Amino acid sequence: MAIFRSDNVFRGALALKALLNPRSRPAHGAPLAVNRHKQQAQKLKNVRQRLKEERKKNKKHAEHLRVAQRYIKGQQKSSARKDQEIFRLKNELRAAKEKLESASDNRAGAQLAAGSTTGALPDFVIIGAMKCGTSALYATLSQHQHVERAAKKELNYFDAHFDNGVEWYRSQFPSPRWKGGRRSLIGEATPNYLPNPSVPERMAQQIPQARLIVLLRNPIDRAHSHYQHRLRKIRETRSFEEAIIEEEKTQPHNSFGYLSRGIYVDQLVSWSKFFNEEQMLVLKSEDFFERPQETLKLVLGFLDLPDWETPFSRPTQNRGYSRKKTYRQKMDPDIRLRLQEYFRPHNQRLYEYLGVDFGW
Repeated sequence: MAIFRSDNVFRGALALKALLNPRSRPAHGAPLAVNRHKQQAQKLKNVRQRLKEERKKNKKHAEHLRVAQRYIKGQQKSSARKDQEIFRLKNELRAAKEKLESASDNRAGAQLAAGSTTGALPDFVIIGAMKCGTSALYATLSQHQHVERAAKKELNYFDAHFDNGVEWYRSQFPSPRWKGGRRSLIGEATPNYLPNPSVPERMAQQIPQARLIVLLRNPIDRAHSHYQHRLRKIRETRSFEEAIIEEEKTQPHNSFGYLSRGIYVDQLVSWSKFFNEEQMLVLKSEDFFERPQETLKLVLGFLDLPDWETPFSRPTQNRGYSRKKTYRQKMDPDIRLRLQEYFRPHNQRLYEYLGVDFGW
């Protein structure tokens, strides 16, 4: 019995010693910690693998995008060539028909007998300004029975494509028609012509007798519309205020900005060096928007065309300007006041130059 008690005491002493000395206890938590680290390492490995796979997918997508962009660009060029060929064939077909149908008209017969299918240079050009209703005016005017359209509205020949040569420019127009003893007029509309300092002299050299039409809109509204246009095309990332402030700093070096395009008087003076006053018709855009028939009558008189009631009650029904457009970014009233002060002296010079107060 004494030995039994001694063993119990001995075992009890060992247990107490183990309890008091942590180093002698088994590390039950160690396997759990090792497993946790292994799991985290595996998760990290999986993440890296997924990232690697995503990079490969993104690389493939980028390559597919480049291929698609090259394909679209090629299709656009092909489409443009087809449109030009169709335009040329239509001119030839129409010339052939008129040669048969209009032989009774001496003037038409004289021209058509020559078998000419080459386009004529324009009789009139709507030279600007941008976002002032040039699309609506050109589309409406082109409905007149004695007006012929160009291959497209904005040819940009005298600024972007001048190196193509005058024969290329001529090919963009149909040959004139004769109807009721009157020769049709041919015209185009490129609003980028007005502010470009190189265009007036080039145009005077190649079409010196052309009549020029200018539409001018309140430069504040024009600038904001121009900004919204670029915003929709994802060509602008700044706010309207940021764009205006930045241009105020660089304006003397920028002829095509939101503000500089609205300094109309300097542009008109530049054109007056090459075209006389009788060749230029300057219109207020707001008048065209509100009273299109009255404005159109002025245009017809300027071009010596028969009076005509346009099928459109307002130009807003056409593809052009819409007074009810909603903009993604509205103009801050303080910015409008700031721009009113900015344009005030330039507008005053314009009124004195034209002898007309537009009330801007």
